Amino acid sequence: LKRITEWRQAVSSTSCFWTHGTAGTGKSTITHTICEQFMQEAVLAGSFFCKRDIDEQRDPLRVLPSLAYTLAIMVEPYRELLLRIIEKQPDISTSPLNLQLNTLFVVPFTALREQGFTNQPLLFAVDALDECGDPTTRAQVADCLCRIAALSSWLKIFVTSRPLPELAQIFESSHSSCVTSFDLNQVDAKEDIITYTRFRLKALVLEKKVDSKWLDDRHVHELARKGSGLFIWTKTVMDFISVLRRRRDVAR
Repeated sequence: LKRITEWRQAVSSTSCFWTHGTAGTGKSTITHTICEQFMQEAVLAGSFFCKRDIDEQRDPLRVLPSLAYTLAIMVEPYRELLLRIIEKQPDISTSPLNLQLNTLFVVPFTALREQGFTNQPLLFAVDALDECGDPTTRAQVADCLCRIAALSSWLKIFVTSRPLPELAQIFESSHSSCVTSFDLNQVDAKEDIITYTRFRLKALVLEKKVDSKWLDDRHVHELARKGSGLFIWTKTVMDFISVLRRRRDVAR
């Protein structure tokens, strides 16, 4: 998280940050965390969480319009330009990706640049891109995201996914000069999982009024260890406990 924050704040950094790792390595947890953090700092311009089992969230044609919509809410000059453009192309949300890219981003961003527009650094976050579309369309979305990030100095894009070949081709080959690639499988997440476990246990102790002994280091470390380095195990356990209604069930 510190590295992502430093990347977003650095003027000379790359415009796109691709975090990749196998299932269970904490990609979505990271995305949710940075979204909450950057929303509080008023720099989150938009987010899209892909999910393969939800039609609206696996549709590649939904990604760019969703991001454009939330960016328009935050940036008035962009909104004014976008409204004029959409009046002439009201069906843009169902148009091919290359047309969406040009209409929603290239044309208005070019106009903003010609006007000398500048803004505080903002961020788009796209989670689980590997769950969007098919290999061809998700690669097209990845390419569009890189091109959007290259259009201005005030907008960066954070993306997570599994390291699929079609995405690696885009992020590490076609656009490697403007992308920071971060492999979660090469990171020892032990301390991060312990920190996350303690954070979730503290919330449970306060919410469920269970014995605070669960915050002792011995219990925290034991529970974190059971996850074998996988964030998803710890998150699933904590989510399950959090919905239990009876205190004795939580204690068990």
